[in-house]
Order: sequence, then C-alpha cells, then structure tokens
Amino acid sequence: MAAKLKIKAKTIDDYLAAVSDDQRAVLEKLRKTIKAAAPKAEESISYGLAAFRLDGKPLVAFGASASHCAFYPMSGNTVEDHKDELKHYETSKGTIRFHTDKPLPAALVRKLVNARIAENAGQRGKSKQRVKEPRMAPKKRVAQSEPTSSQSDPAVIEFLRELDHPLKREIEAVRQVILGVSPEIREGIKWNSPSFRTTEYFATLNLRAREGEDRVWLILHMGAKAKDNTKSLKIADPAGLLEWLAKDRCLTTFADAKDIRANRAALEAIIREWIEQI
Repeated sequence: MAAKLKIKAKTIDDYLAAVSDDQRAVLEKLRKTIKAAAPKAEESISYGLAAFRLDGKPLVAFGASASHCAFYPMSGNTVEDHKDELKHYETSKGTIRFHTDKPLPAALVRKLVNARIAENAGQRGKSKQRVKEPRMAPKKRVAQSEPTSSQSDPAVIEFLRELDHPLKREIEAVRQVILGVSPEIREGIKWNSPSFRTTEYFATLNLRAREGEDRVWLILHMGAKAKDNTKSLKIADPAGLLEWLAKDRCLTTFADAKDIRANRAALEAIIREWIEQI
C-alpha cells in the first residue's frame, strides 16, 4: 500500500520524511533526476503521490509502499512505448515498480520524463524511431478495445456485448481502467455482473443504478466469503471518490466519460491500494 503518513503530506519533502531510510535515499535521487530532466516542472502532491506538473499538466510521479517503490508516468502510453527498456521491471499500464536494491537508472528516468514532455506537447514518439505496422481496418481496432492478455474473460466480453445500458461505453472504460492497474487482475462474471479479482474477487460493477440516476456504479469489497473479525480498511481517497457502505465495503460512481477521465488516476491509486490489503 502507499506510504502511511501520520500527517497528510503537503509537499514532497513531507512525503519523503514518512518513508523508510532506504526508500528515501532512492526516491530523493529519483526526484533529482526528474528535476534535472524537467527543470521547469513544479512539485506537488497528487492522489497521495509525489508528483510533478509541467505547464499545468501532470508529468510524472513516484511513491513508496511497504514492499516496493514505484514510478508513475501519468500516462497510459509510456510503459508500452518503452517496454523493451522496462522488461526487467514489474509494470502495469501506468506503473513501473522497483526495489531499493535495483532502482531505475538515471538515464532511463530521463528518457521516460522526456517522452512524457513530448507527449504532453502533442509529439508522442517523435524522439524515438519506431517501425509501425500499418493499421488494419475496423476489425483490428475492435480487437484493440479488449485487454490483450489473459486478464480478459470471454464471458465478460459477451455479457458487455449484449448489455443494454445507457452508460455502456462508460462501463467499458471503467473496466479497462481496473484491468490496467495490474497484470495480476483478472475478470469474470460473479453476482451476475462483471467482477474483478486477484487471488479472490475485490470489485464488482453494479449495473442496477438508482431510479432516475444514470451512473456507473463500482462496488469494492473483500471477496465472496465473509471474513471473521474483518478490520476496517484505510484507503487514501484525496479525490473523495469513496462512499463507505461498511468497514470493508465501499461504493464509487462515475457520471460520464469526462468524470472517468478526470478521476482515472485517483481510481487507479485506490484499486492499487485496495488489492494490496485483501
């Protein structure tokens, strides 16, 4: 889970003061490398992470959990664009995890930061020569809308194909966000709805919205079986997305695609922390 701060961090210095000594040393070097690559970037705390903004746009972030550190490109493209350089690290769509005994090389960090600067400027990929296969017709694009790994479940795909819901696109968008958090996340049909699991189910899309209210409902929980003496969960929620229904169960909703885009990073952080506690 994310670093537990006794006092809510307001600056990166606050954030680093709360992590372990070995993590602080590694993250301080990472901070200096980021600042050297983007000297005009502004430091901030965003969704509980040490973050950087450039020209008003999110650039990159970093953080620490009990078991590892992580670098967040704050983009869904960067990890895929640099998968060869990152093949020795554990990654998901928007996260690069590493341990203090194997930190990210400064040269690689500079490359990732420069890629994000270019992407924010609308020049993604121009600093890196890549051979791309020509795009095929609609059939190829449809395939790209589905997860490309064993995470996906044919039953869920068929369920969503047949679903009659006013926010069908938005439901699919939330599904993609969840599956993109970690390659360990799988999906399936549970409780007659698309649900998500690692070792056990932790989230379910509730498609029965309140009458007269069209929103995407996502229930976060602790699995199919009730647990004895379940402890209250503590999940960082700076964006105020969570409505707690019980000490181990909560609800988050999204009104439309714009709402999902605006809160994507916050939802990813919540899911990431949630699955580390189940």
